[in-house]
Amino acid sequence: SISPIWREVMSACRALEAPQRVAVLGPAGTFCEQAALEFFGSSVELIHCLNFDEVFRAAAAGTADFGVVGVENSTEGVVTRSLDLLLPSTLSIIGEVSLRVHHHLLRRQDDLQGVRAICAHPQALAQCQAWITQHLPTVERRAVASNAEGARLASEDASVVALASERAASLWGLHVVRRAVQDDASNRTRFAVIADPSHH
Repeated sequence: SISPIWREVMSACRALEAPQRVAVLGPAGTFCEQAALEFFGSSVELIHCLNFDEVFRAAAAGTADFGVVGVENSTEGVVTRSLDLLLPSTLSIIGEVSLRVHHHLLRRQDDLQGVRAICAHPQALAQCQAWITQHLPTVERRAVASNAEGARLASEDASVVALASERAASLWGLHVVRRAVQDDASNRTRFAVIADPSHH
């Protein structure tokens, strides 16, 4: 219980010198963003990227001091794109965060009537496929760049539901229609904190 307090104290102290810029998968409300806040504390400047390729580019170019990317999920295994980017890269892994990942079904209205599409990151769709097949068998599964992007789309279109976090629900003004629909109750994702050693 003390460690989150120390993390915030250290985060605030570092921010007095210069805010640390951390590149994460965007938009606001992704699990990647949550992992960054768990690792660095809240006194950081988040740079929201469209995909993990952009996160790597920002960290390599020095636009960001650090990047955070998903590397492995307990249900679906390795996040291949992150590893593909890491292998030829000059960036180093300087830390990691393991997050318990609960996917909630989010929508503008508090029911599942008239849902035509379910939008989420491909990993999230895969992690919830048994529930979707059982409860929403005719609904289109639409892969998008991140779960929070799915939440953003759901906030604009009442026929869309998203698979995302409770934080994404509050950020995008959505109802949590069903809680924890992932197939494995103990679903976890590991995130790597990356940086260019020559910048530090």
